[in-house]
Amino acid sequence: MAEHDFEKATAELIILRDFIEFVNKQSSVYMDCLNGFAGNTVRIERQVARVTRPVRKALRDGEEVVVWDSLEDPSRPDAIHSSIRKSSSYLADNAEAGFNEQQICWAIIVFLFAHWDEEVRPSIARVRGVKPNDIKLDALGDLRILRKAIIHAKSIVSDQEHAKLQKMADFIKPNEKLVLNHDQMHKIFVLIKNAISQIILCYTGDLPGAPSSDDIVDLAIQNVGRSDKSGS
Repeated sequence: MAEHDFEKATAELIILRDFIEFVNKQSSVYMDCLNGFAGNTVRIERQVARVTRPVRKALRDGEEVVVWDSLEDPSRPDAIHSSIRKSSSYLADNAEAGFNEQQICWAIIVFLFAHWDEEVRPSIARVRGVKPNDIKLDALGDLRILRKAIIHAKSIVSDQEHAKLQKMADFIKPNEKLVLNHDQMHKIFVLIKNAISQIILCYTGDLPGAPSSDDIVDLAIQNVGRSDKSGS
């Protein structure tokens, strides 16, 4: 590797290490939210069971449970935000692949692409001395299409936009509301890691033993510096 290539690779690794950490944080947030939604479901299901159980033989039909959610502002104890929903609606929102999970999926997709497009891609472009639009990766291009649908098309990917997908076409349905399950969201995180590895392998991909970026499902970059001839 030429000296100037090594310097560029080193500069890019610093940028990409931060991006990998950012992606991992989004994955952690997603998983924590799923755990929270599952906890909400269990709690309310138990509440429904207590309220609707028959207390005498004459009671045969269960009663609809109403769920109250409140968020009190400590600085303004007189101001309380409340939501009042039927238990069936609450459980549907917190169900697997329900509205709450989709809201988190959409938010993470928008957040990931914004960070890539506004911070990471311009930084890589400056290192390489090119324009940001010259840094193109299929998976991140697909993320742009999903972001556009979420923001501008009520989360519906049109036929025309779906035809542009390079990596995610097999699990994104055209002309339907974007609904992602756990496996599909995990696939998006993996595809982003694949894309990051493509940037890294730009300088080493032709060397013997270099892996294929498609085979990489996770990444970690360790800052150990450059070795000299003495091995230090």
